[in-house]
Amino acid sequence: MGFWAWFCIWTTLGIAALSVLGLIAKSLFNRAMDVLHQINRLEPKVSNLLSATQRKGTAKKPANSIDQDPRLARAAWSKLLVAKAKNRQARQRRLIASLKAFKPEESRFH
Repeated sequence: MGFWAWFCIWTTLGIAALSVLGLIAKSLFNRAMDVLHQINRLEPKVSNLLSATQRKGTAKKPANSIDQDPRLARAAWSKLLVAKAKNRQARQRRLIASLKAFKPEESRFH
């Protein structure tokens, strides 16, 4: 092969390499622009969060449960127990209803 054949081969390889590098650079540029767009969208939210963290809030002291009337606490506790029992019974009724409607021929283990 002569000089011009090698010259054409290396020129083609060089142009192909530059083309691939250009495509990679364009892809990176597009991704960077997407990231900048997201940063611009987040900037107001971040500034609000930073200003909120720099402000010093006043915390309220929690109510002392010892000072409350024990009858109120007992009533709330019994109401909670009744609600739990109702939920348990409703779950049991749903389970029994689903077992009554069970058809073994439709089972996936059939």
